[in-house]
Amino acid sequence: MDTFSSSSAGTDAGGFIKSDAAPHGTVLRNRAIVTAIRGGEPVASAARRYGVSRQWAHALAARWRAEGDTGLLPRSRAARTIRNRTDEDMVERIITLRDELDGQGLDAGAESIAARLERSGAAPPANSTIHRILVKAGRVVPEPRKRPKSSLRRFEAGLPNELWQSDFTHWPLDASSDALIVSWLDDHSRFLLYVHAFDRVNNAVIEDTFHTACAAHGIPASALSDNGSEYTSRLLSADPSHFERTLAAMGVRFRHGRPGHPQTQGKIERYHRTLKQWLGGRPKATGLDALNEQLAEFMRVYNDERPHRALKRRTPAEAYRAKGKAAPDPELAERHRLSQIAEAERAERAERERLIRREQSARRRRKRIARPVAPPATCDADEPGRDLTIDRRGCFTMTMVGARRTINAGKANHGRKITASLEKGRILAWDRQTGEILVDQPLDISRDYQLRPRNKPTVE
Repeated sequence: MDTFSSSSAGTDAGGFIKSDAAPHGTVLRNRAIVTAIRGGEPVASAARRYGVSRQWAHALAARWRAEGDTGLLPRSRAARTIRNRTDEDMVERIITLRDELDGQGLDAGAESIAARLERSGAAPPANSTIHRILVKAGRVVPEPRKRPKSSLRRFEAGLPNELWQSDFTHWPLDASSDALIVSWLDDHSRFLLYVHAFDRVNNAVIEDTFHTACAAHGIPASALSDNGSEYTSRLLSADPSHFERTLAAMGVRFRHGRPGHPQTQGKIERYHRTLKQWLGGRPKATGLDALNEQLAEFMRVYNDERPHRALKRRTPAEAYRAKGKAAPDPELAERHRLSQIAEAERAERAERERLIRREQSARRRRKRIARPVAPPATCDADEPGRDLTIDRRGCFTMTMVGARRTINAGKANHGRKITASLEKGRILAWDRQTGEILVDQPLDISRDYQLRPRNKPTVE
């Protein structure tokens, strides 16, 4: 029986198996070498003709005799045994730890799992190995649109209390209300200095939380926040807020990220994700008191139990206590004190000048009141009526008693067609269409511009 036709797979005209999975060129070459050897050509000659080693030609002939056409297909080059393969107990422990951390609302990445294993006394495999185990177990959700970490510019304060970051975030209590969670985070160690929930947040609340954090952990050298009006007035007014003045008086430099660029406050933004993930794994708090109890428990877990990848698998509390703390800048506080003194002197000088101007204005008013006012110079002259138009100033001009007189009829009457005359020393002007009297006052022959009387003339 011909072995070339004994296989159950599909064959071609020469009796060889057809395989779409094998590289076409390799299969054709192996087939040609075996065909040449079957035809009686020496192995060395066939190997030389097809550009392979004599040993490989012998191996192909042996495979064909043992396995038939299947032996001519390319074989996997992967190792048959892996000496450093992760044992099944460790694989099971990694998957179990991943599920436990997810259930607790904590970070459950490869780095976090390795840190937990290391703290329990076990020798963890490489982070890449842990990641492959999690992917194989279906515990990793692909995020192809996530921004690569290599594209971010990182910075970190060199000492604890060198820089504090602060922000607040929303957390729902029920369908109609949210809590505002204010946090202060140390930039060097990621140590959570303060966290508390409020029903509303303003500049005074932020200042109170800062003082509380300072009472527990000392005064920082600088602080960082976004440009919210709860922290700064720099986008609303040229005058600093009370909180900004307080920080300057304490010698604390206050910095702000660029508007629309939350990456500057990246540490506390990432912390908010950890916070909400942890709260999401707990029973929902229905009030501020219950939420603050959960936040106190979270603060303990976050600072003392949760190892951080950026801290070389130390907890934030360990990193915070590992070095001496930075202190505020006394020169900044002194400059602020001197500027406050100068500002107070300027305000006092401005107040004195205001009082002087006020007294001078009152003195001028008293002089005007004491000065006798001459009565208007009247006459009994007459002038015939003339048709005029009130200009845009609310005035009209007419020759009376040998001089051009400007009479104020009011801006509200500009553009009206009137008839004006002088009768026995009184100026009369009325609307030609309606007959409404617009001006009825005595002529003051000592003035060219006739002041408008305070009371509107009435029709008798």
